[in-house]
Amino acid sequence: MHFSSDDLVCRIACNLEQVHTADEAMRAWLPLVSGLQPVSAAFEAASPDGLRRGYLADLLVVLPFPEDGATAAGSTRSRLLAAVDALAVRLGLDPADFEADEDGVGGALKAKDEKDGSPYGAYLVLALTGADPLNPDGGEKDYEDTGEDLL
Repeated sequence: MHFSSDDLVCRIACNLEQVHTADEAMRAWLPLVSGLQPVSAAFEAASPDGLRRGYLADLLVVLPFPEDGATAAGSTRSRLLAAVDALAVRLGLDPADFEADEDGVGGALKAKDEKDGSPYGAYLVLALTGADPLNPDGGEKDYEDTGEDLL
């Protein structure tokens, strides 16, 4: 996917541990998905052998930078922080936990305590200006390695 330099692209990772069915998880995430309108979403049951329990969601959300007078003329960093602050509040996370990169074009927000009361189980937000934080070069990734060394 290609994004504009005026887009803030965010990966949001959520984990609902206390739900027992996919229906419960989807009902819990429906207000978030409806409000954020992600360009991509993946939902799955957590692996019984993994670190997480319950259900997982990975949302790719594109947010425009704020247009108000206070931040539109400001630096990329100030515009980034304003957009991330609003997203963090919506997710029930503390915006003060966002750590911007040294260039001020991206960063990460990790929940201090994964049981912090986020209604959507959000525990990680990766943000980058103009590109997918997990694939900043764009295009599809094709890995030739089988990954057997990781087993």
